[in-house]
Amino acid sequence: MIRRVHSRLSGVAGVARLLCARIRTDTMGILRKSLAIGSIPLLLMYLVMPLLFFTIPSVMQHVFFLNFVKFPFMTYSNLSAHGIHSFGRNFYLREEQHSIGVWHVLPTDVSARFDVRPNDSEIEQLLALSGHPIVVYYHGNSFDRAGAHRCELYNVLAELQFHVLAIDYRGYGDSTGSPTEGGLVSDAHLIYEYAQRFAAQKNVPVYVWGHSMGTGVATRLVSELSLSENAPSGLVLESPFNNLKDVMLNHPFSGPYRWIPILDTLLVEPLRSAGLVMNTDERIVHISCPILILHAADDHIIPIKLARRLEESARSAQRKVRLVEFDAERRFKHKYICRAEELPQILSTFTSECSQQLRA
Repeated sequence: MIRRVHSRLSGVAGVARLLCARIRTDTMGILRKSLAIGSIPLLLMYLVMPLLFFTIPSVMQHVFFLNFVKFPFMTYSNLSAHGIHSFGRNFYLREEQHSIGVWHVLPTDVSARFDVRPNDSEIEQLLALSGHPIVVYYHGNSFDRAGAHRCELYNVLAELQFHVLAIDYRGYGDSTGSPTEGGLVSDAHLIYEYAQRFAAQKNVPVYVWGHSMGTGVATRLVSELSLSENAPSGLVLESPFNNLKDVMLNHPFSGPYRWIPILDTLLVEPLRSAGLVMNTDERIVHISCPILILHAADDHIIPIKLARRLEESARSAQRKVRLVEFDAERRFKHKYICRAEELPQILSTFTSECSQQLRA
C-alpha cells in the first residue's frame, strides 16, 4: 500500500516538474520575444540619432547646451534659499533684446557688517566702494546660476573675500532668448564690462572663472579682451576642454558611437555649421594674463587629458599657465573641486602671482 502511494506521489511530482519546466520555457520564450520587440525602438533610435544630428544641426546644438534641463518653478530673488551664506542680490542686465539674470554675492567680511540685508542699491555700491576683488563666474551647460555645486563655489569665493558675479546666459535660468556661442560670449562681455565699471573706481582686480562649457566662453572672452589690451587680472579654468571635437568625441554621450569612422562628421560638423566652435586651444594662445587650470583626475565628463592638452597649447605659446590636478581617490569628479581644502591656498598663490604681473 505504501509503495503504491509512494509510486503515485512520484508520478505526480514528475508531472509537476514537467509542468514547471514547460512554464519556465514558455516564460523565458515570452521574455525573449518581449525584449527583442522592445529593443527595436532603442536600436532604431541608436542608429537614427547620429543621422538626425547631421541633418538637423539645431538638434545637436540643443544637446550641447542643455539649457532646457532646469528645475521647474525656480525662483532667484532669495539667494539664502539656495544656500548662499552672504547677503547678495538678484538683478538683470539687458543685452540687445534679452534680459540676463545675475547674482551678486558679497564677500563674507562685507556681509557681516550688516544685521539685515542691505537694499539692492547699497549692495551694488559696495561692489565699487568696498575695495574687494571681483570674480565673474561663467557656468557650464544645463541648469542655472542656482545650481548646488555652483552655490558651494560662491560660498568658498565669498569666504576668500571676493565679490562674486554669476550670470545665466541667454536661454538659461530666467534669462530670455536662446543660446548660441556668439550669444553666450556677448553675455559674457556684458557682465564683465559691468564688473569693470565698478572695479575701476578703486582699481580692484577682476578675475574671470569658467567651469566646463563656461571655460570655452571664458577663454574666448579673455582672448578678445587681451587682444584689445583690456585683460582681467587672471583667468581660472575649472574642468576645461581643449576643443569642441575632442570634448564631443570623449564625452560619455558619444561612447556608443565611437566605432563609427565618420563620427567627427556626424557629431562635430553639425555644431560647427551651426556656429558652435569653442576652439579653446587656439584662443588661449592670445591670453595675456596668468591662467590657472583646475581638473580632477576622475572627471567622468571631460577627461583630464583634455586639460593637459590645453595646458600644452598655452605653454607652447609661452603663456603663464599652471595646471593643478586633483587625485581620483578624492572623488571630486566634474564639479566638486570647490570642496578641496587646499583650494583657498591655491587661489591665494594664484592671485598673488597675478598682482605681481600687474606690477611688473
